[in-house]
Amino acid sequence: MRKLLLATTALFGGVAFAGAAHAMPAQSSPITLNVGGYVDFVAGFFHEADGLTPTDSHASKDFETEFKINFDAMGKAANGIQYGANVSLWNGSDVTNQAATGSATLTATPYAGAQSSVNIDSAYVWMSGAFGKLMLGDEHGASDLFVYAPTVGEGQVDGRYMDFVDPTRLARMQPSGIDNTEHSTKVTYYTPKVGNDMNKVQLGLSYTPNLYNYGQSAVLYNQNLASLQSQVNSPYQDVVEGDLAYTGNFHPVNVAVSGQILTGDASHAVGTGTLLMLNAPTAWDSGEAQDFTAWGVGTQVGFNGLTFGGSYVDEGRYDTTHGQNKAQDITTLGVKYEFDKVGVAASWLTGQGYDNMLANGGGANTLAGTNYTNYVRSFDAEGLGATYTWFPGLTSNIDGVLFQQKENTFGGTAPDENQGYVLLLSQKMTF
Repeated sequence: MRKLLLATTALFGGVAFAGAAHAMPAQSSPITLNVGGYVDFVAGFFHEADGLTPTDSHASKDFETEFKINFDAMGKAANGIQYGANVSLWNGSDVTNQAATGSATLTATPYAGAQSSVNIDSAYVWMSGAFGKLMLGDEHGASDLFVYAPTVGEGQVDGRYMDFVDPTRLARMQPSGIDNTEHSTKVTYYTPKVGNDMNKVQLGLSYTPNLYNYGQSAVLYNQNLASLQSQVNSPYQDVVEGDLAYTGNFHPVNVAVSGQILTGDASHAVGTGTLLMLNAPTAWDSGEAQDFTAWGVGTQVGFNGLTFGGSYVDEGRYDTTHGQNKAQDITTLGVKYEFDKVGVAASWLTGQGYDNMLANGGGANTLAGTNYTNYVRSFDAEGLGATYTWFPGLTSNIDGVLFQQKENTFGGTAPDENQGYVLLLSQKMTF
């Protein structure tokens, strides 16, 4: 399957380039530049009790500001082919696999809330026409076609609440399964939307040489020698993704259905040398990741402002080392209602699986038995949210999420349970 998807991606990409080059006219329209984005001020009230020690239970509050600036350049040829580039600057939380030079000490805690520094959220060039659309660079890939439980405002179980929890104590269970903020350097091809005004189908294919490798960075070594710790180490290579999306318009009912498959080869990098698998077990095959194949299906049905939806994702062996072989899956359900300037939504996410960024109480990651290490046997999150649009682009939002996590441990002192809530009040301007 991996070889078939990779060959198909290369074929479509070649056809797109060849067709575009053949059709390029002598003159094109001037390139235009558009600037947009958002600024989102959030007041967070949160409580998390992970059971490790009484001092680790906390109830607190804080403010944060998230912003994004998008620069979009676009041109159009006389024959209708469009082309352009995008650069998106973002101060949101992210993950990297960069280690400190000459040391096994990793530089930061991943996903530890939004930052004051600015990251590149996307940077790519693109070309589109009758052949479809080709994108090359740092972007989210074909997974943008995948649908799951509908949300509003700050996103409920798919939203900002994880900025206010400890990513080494609470698993990152996300509706799309694989991290949906991932923007590794890749090639993505989308077919044209095939069908009629009532029914349309579109296929997306992505190829990533090294997962979680961004920008002007080349992976020279996929191993973890002390002298090479300044290199970027990726746990997965040759990651291929295919997403198929269907949309139907049966007045007054609208339907969206999607399916995805994602597969990747494990590199020779030791998992504990990357932030993605910071606390992975090291006893099996030096802690290297396993090859994985993940798949999922999702749907949404809309009627007169009311939208129902849900999804199921089987993550296979993603983010696991040898010896971690228990089931990994995530299910979402949700409903959204929008009327006039108001939108309200409720969503639920449940799942089970490994998260090798979790703190496992020291010593647990060196034990021979890894099947239960960092395994979350039960995760549930329930979210309610509402948004109100004051003027075009200006919204006020309220978001509340309750979460409960039960974690299996193997001989360590890691917490068995984690539960709490996050309440967010926000003012957002989109431009």
